[in-house]
Amino acid sequence: MQAIVQYRYGSPDVLEIADIPVPRMGNDEVLVRMAAASVDAGVGHLLTAEMPLVRLAFGLRRPRRRPGMAFAGTVEAVGARVFGLEVGQQVCGSSSGAFAELVTASAGKVAPLAVGVDPVAASTLPISGVTALQAVRDHGRVSAGQRVLVTGASGGVGTFAVQLARRSGADVTAVCGPAKVDLVRALGATRVIDYTGEAITGEYDVIIDIASPLTWRATRALLTDRGTLVIVGAAADHGFTGGLSRNLRASLQSPFTAQRLCWFVQKENGADLAVLAGLLASGALVSVVDRVLPLAQTADALRYYLSGAATGKVVVTA
Repeated sequence: MQAIVQYRYGSPDVLEIADIPVPRMGNDEVLVRMAAASVDAGVGHLLTAEMPLVRLAFGLRRPRRRPGMAFAGTVEAVGARVFGLEVGQQVCGSSSGAFAELVTASAGKVAPLAVGVDPVAASTLPISGVTALQAVRDHGRVSAGQRVLVTGASGGVGTFAVQLARRSGADVTAVCGPAKVDLVRALGATRVIDYTGEAITGEYDVIIDIASPLTWRATRALLTDRGTLVIVGAAADHGFTGGLSRNLRASLQSPFTAQRLCWFVQKENGADLAVLAGLLASGALVSVVDRVLPLAQTADALRYYLSGAATGKVVVTA
């Protein structure tokens, strides 16, 4: 089968397309023929390894896993201990090495799709969609009537976070660049702030902090006395802490303030995926896809994603 491989860390130029053996499927896994796979921040971190923790986790000199995580496609085989999924079923899920014609994935990280759901849209759910759901529902605990600020609102996680916070009944203020204001407003934000030309003001019960343009002090100043700050991902300026300076500050300062300051690592699971897949199928949730490229152009997809120009998601197709 054809797959994208990576033998060293670096720019998208290190990615190659190669013929490799079909991955072996375990008893608790499914084999899926990939139709679409989306690019996310984790793929970018594994590519460049600018964060020291990436090398510690995935290989000091070269990555020990193939790139790609979130996918959608058709089940080709199921393991002996897999129930509820069957051959021919359309699914989405997460697994390493998703930039390939065939992907093996734990059945617990896969969810079925309704007939007719676009696999390109579905491929954006397993990482960005689930991250947004867990940020808004589990860590932000967003509820009706709350005032919620979402920074980085035009990105993969941000576009979902705006919609999910609005569905929870919150009044949503979103922060993005000037070219993306209209799209973010269409997703349900009550107010959209162009951070390049307008001050970010207000008082918020919950802040979903994704790629924030604000300093730590300025971010906390926007929270109510008992407000909740949820940090998603790592900062672009990696520095000594590998981009985790805000995360570390949250952990250190939260015990000493009435404000909840938290961050989390996304938990991939089929249950959350099923919730999002249902919303997508009903039209209650939309996936914003900026660009779709073929598998052979995965390097170009990563190059575009890393440029920061994308609105929503970038997807490759088999």
